Amino acid sequence: MNTGDRAHSYATALFEAAFERLIQPLEATAQVLANQPALLERLVAGDTEFETRKKALDATFTGEVDPLARNLLYSLLQRGDLPLLGEVISALHGRMSQAEAGPTPVEVVTATPLADDQRSALEAKLSAQYGGNLAYTYRVDPAILGGMIVRVGDKLIDGSVAARLAAMKQSLGVATTER
Repeated sequence: MNTGDRAHSYATALFEAAFERLIQPLEATAQVLANQPALLERLVAGDTEFETRKKALDATFTGEVDPLARNLLYSLLQRGDLPLLGEVISALHGRMSQAEAGPTPVEVVTATPLADDQRSALEAKLSAQYGGNLAYTYRVDPAILGGMIVRVGDKLIDGSVAARLAAMKQSLGVATTER
C-alpha cells in the first residue's frame, strides 16, 4: 500500500469515527423526542426560559455527548428548530453517503486546451462551490467555438459560444436553415 493510500485510510477512519461520535447522540435524542412528543412540545415552547429548556434537553442525554453534537442540539433548541432534528440527521447521513461514494466527476469541455493556471483557477472555483471531492477530466471540442461547458455530477453549466449564439438566434427569432 503506497503512502497516499495509507493516508487516505487514516483520513477515512478518522472521518467515520467522528461521524459516529456525532450522529449517535443526535439519533438517541431524536428517538427520545419521538417517543415523548409532550417533551418536545415543552422544549419548543417559547414561553419557557432557554436555560430551563436546556436542562430538560440535557436530561434526555444518555452518556457523554460530544460538545459539537451538544452545541448543535442547543442551537436547534434556541432557535425553535428542534423539530428539524430528524431532517438534520437525514441530511448528515446523505452527506456521509456522498463522501463514501467517492469523488464527484467533473467534465470540462473547451474549444482549445486550457493552460495550467486556467485549470488551477477553474478547479479552485469549483472546489469552493461544490467541495473538494471532485475528479476532473478535460476534453477539447472545437465545435463549441469558445468558452466552456462544465458538468459537475448531474449539473451542467454551458458557457460555450455555440450555446450563446443559439440562444441569441432563438431570442431574435432567427430561423436556421440547413445547407
